[in-house]
Amino acid sequence: MNAPAKALSKGKVKELNGLVEELMQHGFREANGADELLAQHRDMAGVLDRIRRVEPKLRTTNGRPRMETVAHFMRWAVERGCQVDNVRVAEHAEYGGLGLESCGPIPAGECIITVPRSMFFYVTNEPRYRKLLELMPGAMMSEQGNIMLALALIMERFRAKSDWKPYLDLLPDRYTTPLYYTTEDMAELAETDAFLPALKLCKHIARQYGFIRRFVQEKVDELRDCFTYDVFRWAVSTVMTRQNKVPVNLAEFDGMDHTLALIPLWDMANHAFPDTSNETRCVAETCYNATNEQLECSLTREVSDTASVPIFIVYGTRTDAEFLVHNGFVCPRNPHANVQKRFTLVPAIPLYKERAHLLELLGMPTTGTFSFGPAREPAAAATTPISQELISLARVSSMTAKELDEYTAMEETQRQTLRTYQALLPAELCARTERWLATVMKIMLLRYPTTIEQDEALLKTNRHHIRRLLIEYRLGEKQILRSWCTLREV
Repeated sequence: MNAPAKALSKGKVKELNGLVEELMQHGFREANGADELLAQHRDMAGVLDRIRRVEPKLRTTNGRPRMETVAHFMRWAVERGCQVDNVRVAEHAEYGGLGLESCGPIPAGECIITVPRSMFFYVTNEPRYRKLLELMPGAMMSEQGNIMLALALIMERFRAKSDWKPYLDLLPDRYTTPLYYTTEDMAELAETDAFLPALKLCKHIARQYGFIRRFVQEKVDELRDCFTYDVFRWAVSTVMTRQNKVPVNLAEFDGMDHTLALIPLWDMANHAFPDTSNETRCVAETCYNATNEQLECSLTREVSDTASVPIFIVYGTRTDAEFLVHNGFVCPRNPHANVQKRFTLVPAIPLYKERAHLLELLGMPTTGTFSFGPAREPAAAATTPISQELISLARVSSMTAKELDEYTAMEETQRQTLRTYQALLPAELCARTERWLATVMKIMLLRYPTTIEQDEALLKTNRHHIRRLLIEYRLGEKQILRSWCTLREV
């Protein structure tokens, strides 16, 4: 059990209450746009730093290196019904911590891990959770349902003689989610897709901390002496990076057919997508067996006993920005890499009305935030690397007056081919479209505070883990933009 917090003096309690009130005032102020959100973030981060200095320092781990707790955890997991075949938890420094790897031969199709439902950590129908649910506003819960799981985790972490202690002792003591960024770290994301989501996440969690601190903590015995901002961001980050939806009504309230849960042992696997070009990469498949009420994890390829092989699972289909903000890492060679930027049909462009009319006929907007991935030749693109909205805008923006007339008068079915990236269109229009995309992408690259070459140089010298992570992410986003510049050199 972790030691309870020492009671603060009356003066410190008054100071802390004042800081929480100040935090809430900042948090509920309307902020529009990146500049206002960043300024608000800096104000709130300053208040949170002062709150953290006043609040008691509580430990969320047992203070020992994680690898020293693995043997105890594995015994506990097996005693509680887990089945593990030729798999172990090991140090995977290249992935920032621990992971799963083989420790013997595994036939293809073999089930390597089963985790019974009784080992899922989730919010049950117990009275202590019911009371917490009653105190939390419904809007807050629908907006961020994982907050209940985070609070349940805090209650269990500081509970005397918790049955979950071997699992809780194995969890990291800090994370690389935006909740651990400094204001200088956050500035590294300027102009990237992850910038606004990271700012909004931090604002959202700070507001929830303030609400729970003011209206909930003192009414829940198991939170009264252990709820601090540091503990809260640890619990929220644990849940963000490890939670899974399980397709059974475990909680038995609100008519849910899914509930969020932490799944010990299985959640020690790192993420990777299957890659046929990498024979050493071993990605397991996972399913929930409703009949046996257990999670089952199996391999689709054979593993020999000659050397240990890292075993991964797929965390889901996410963009690089989503992996960074919600999981705290950058995913190399992400097949779902995707960037979203704002594009518009410039009113000052010649033949603006004709171009806007053609876009209307296509059912496409003249302005908006459109997505695209790494550039690929249309003939070689198995999947479309660019949204219909963006390729339509690019083509219409590149047309001559004659082409605009032709496509406007064209039969609708034929005209709709403009929305399809792989469509066979006149070579001259395709070349102009590619030049338009390359020009726009080059302009967007100039908006970042650093160049690709500067980022590459920074990665050679910067040893700060979170800062390197953010630079790697920013560089990856820029490389997607550059791929459209080099598809056809301007």
